[in-house]
Amino acid sequence: MLINFDQTQRLPSDERPRSINIFLITVFAAPLIFTSCSIFKPKPDNSSGRSIEQIYKSQRAKKPNLSKQWPTSKNPAFWYREKRIAPKAVIPESQSSKSHSLLSKNSFKIPKVFIDDLDLASLRQVILNQLKTMEFTDPTKIVRLGDLMVTNGWLKETLTSFLSLTNENLSPIEFSQRLREEFVIHRVGKGSRKQVLFTGYYAPVMQASRVRTKKYRYPIYKIPESSTRPQLIGHSKSYEIQGSPAPNSETWRNYTRKQIDGDGVLKGRGLEIAWLENDVDRFFLHIQGSGQLLFLDGTSVGAHFAGVNNYKFGGLGKRMIKDGAIDIAQGSMQGIKKYFREYPEDIEKYLYHNKRYIFFKLANEGNPRGSGGGELLGGRSIATDKKVYPAGGLAFVKLRKPILDDKNEIIKWENFSRFVVDQDTGNAIRGTGRADFYFGMGDRAGAKAGRLHEWGDVFYIVKKSFPKKSNS
Repeated sequence: MLINFDQTQRLPSDERPRSINIFLITVFAAPLIFTSCSIFKPKPDNSSGRSIEQIYKSQRAKKPNLSKQWPTSKNPAFWYREKRIAPKAVIPESQSSKSHSLLSKNSFKIPKVFIDDLDLASLRQVILNQLKTMEFTDPTKIVRLGDLMVTNGWLKETLTSFLSLTNENLSPIEFSQRLREEFVIHRVGKGSRKQVLFTGYYAPVMQASRVRTKKYRYPIYKIPESSTRPQLIGHSKSYEIQGSPAPNSETWRNYTRKQIDGDGVLKGRGLEIAWLENDVDRFFLHIQGSGQLLFLDGTSVGAHFAGVNNYKFGGLGKRMIKDGAIDIAQGSMQGIKKYFREYPEDIEKYLYHNKRYIFFKLANEGNPRGSGGGELLGGRSIATDKKVYPAGGLAFVKLRKPILDDKNEIIKWENFSRFVVDQDTGNAIRGTGRADFYFGMGDRAGAKAGRLHEWGDVFYIVKKSFPKKSNS
């Protein structure tokens, strides 16, 4: 159109009528104006503001075959993983709708009766363990507890008052009533459904040697330079381990797993504190952060966390799933170990992918200690993100647990609830919706920990700041 127009007029460009210039400006400028106007831009994605039910409804409209199920106590472990592997294996819609309605109706209610599935002695013991280390914390320091702000002294008073309450030998109904009257019950979690994803950890027990032999040739190391005593959570502004102030004391923190275990940069420096038989077992000792060593002379000592290098945790299971080495349902510790037994040539390839490296110290007495300083107790201790939840927090949890047979194989999953103390943290435990459940020591604890991947309810318990009103 513009070409024909110029040919018929045959006028110099500077002599064209003003209307022609206006026409050209309109033709070229209009598209730019339209595309820059906000009213012509696509609407922003507001899915984050919608409920999970709305998001699922929208996704089902786009993908009719998408699973419509919600987790229930009848579903098997890793039900969500199995749906991704075999999406055709679905639960009838009637069952799904029923479980969904029950969940949405009751998910935010505080329990009427607080039922604990373990013995009272273990609950009292874990509280005493944590109170011992809280003697050295600043009681005025303010810490975050989900959406609340409390002090270390407040947390200590909570544990002390709760311990006194357990000593009154009340019935479950009387105990629950007093708990509601004297404490704040604060639900925490992620998203609109306020839930927490639980994984498990434990302290492995493994054979070891004090010297290198043909059978035991995989060392675990102490921190290369002498360092100051690790500062525990609540004792400083940073919850990370503080190293030695000596010159060049941080050099070892820059070494990767490949440099240490593959290239041997620490060999010949007298840093080996024990030798293990299996490289994979050593790796999972690093993952758990502590363990128990059984030496050839019959003695037994604890291998406890002492320090860590500067690298973040690299997920081993995720990398193996991405490569197709294992499928999603095999992403547990047991599944990964099974793969390495069948394909030992891949051990170094995947282990070196995780650059993070743990250094240990030997301890003759006591169970592993959490990052908060307290001695951990199997079934009673949890780990959370210490930027979100404080060490020393008292909580009540509800989720599912695996039931094992004599061969440590899972035969079923059962709902349970109990009181726990928040005592630890983990590099992979981040945000309001994650927690790690400590199962204790040994293979049986490991069989439970390695397979736990469950959403649960968490209620932190805090002593009310005001005194109880008198009836007089």
